[in-house]
Amino acid sequence: MGRCIMDHGDNWSRYADFCRKSPYAMFPQEHRASPGRLPFHMVTIEQTTDHDFMDPCVPETVIALPLSAEPDNSWEWDMGNGWRRDGAVPGRMLVLPPDNVSRWRVKGARRLLLLTIPTVTVRRILGGAAPDRLTEAFQPLSESTWEDALLTHLMTRLWDGTTGGHVTDRLLVDGALTTLVAQLLQRAGAVAGPMKYVALPTWKLKRIFDYVDANLHEEIDIVALSEVVDLSVRHFSRAFTEEVGETPHRWLMTRRAEKAMELLKRDSMTLAQIAEACGFASQSHFTRVFKQMTGATPKLWCNSAKVS
Repeated sequence: MGRCIMDHGDNWSRYADFCRKSPYAMFPQEHRASPGRLPFHMVTIEQTTDHDFMDPCVPETVIALPLSAEPDNSWEWDMGNGWRRDGAVPGRMLVLPPDNVSRWRVKGARRLLLLTIPTVTVRRILGGAAPDRLTEAFQPLSESTWEDALLTHLMTRLWDGTTGGHVTDRLLVDGALTTLVAQLLQRAGAVAGPMKYVALPTWKLKRIFDYVDANLHEEIDIVALSEVVDLSVRHFSRAFTEEVGETPHRWLMTRRAEKAMELLKRDSMTLAQIAEACGFASQSHFTRVFKQMTGATPKLWCNSAKVS
């Protein structure tokens, strides 16, 4: 597989942000984000011309589903194991494993639906069943295109569900994503081995997530998080990183940034107010962390989100 040795001048944490700011920006796009507790992002993109692009590695699993395509459309891709080629047939999808550089040559017009799932979300869903190396686990799904009626249905259901504002919509979206990730793992053949030891069970992770969401506006340190699940700081830090795929600090900063995105979309608070509500030390700290996470300042991100 292609390794994370290239960042094209930016350290991208979200594929959706790369789509907005890379050469892909010339194509019409619509972006939607998860309304539930399991973060993910979706993009429809109208690729209207031939192109030859390099995609950076991001800590996300990306599922590409062609919705429509010209009869003579084709796509070629190289994810580190040599070039492969297939027609972009509606319903035949492809997976871009996380942390993997790829190159794409596309001929003909097509419309794609993309689902990007952060590694932290995949590990939150799978818990102890999560493979140690997601890049290698999903690699079989990147070698050729394939059909899966259940995954196609779940992809379209997730897209429709991102616009719902009711609590039941959020629950349905979380459930659909959980089913999709499990189906994806089974299809990749990554569930043959015995389940590994769960260093931090799901119920303890949920307790941490609930605590953080309830106290996000306050200063939260690793000592407080370890006390929530009655573990030593050393044990907690190691176990959390093993199960979630990120250090507690990195995950907490991501959660603060995600909350900030929600508030930015409402357009009813100043940056200083959002920084305080999300627990950042200052507005400058908020701006610095947000740019590290998204590749854009809060103001630029907000303007881009409004355009999309």
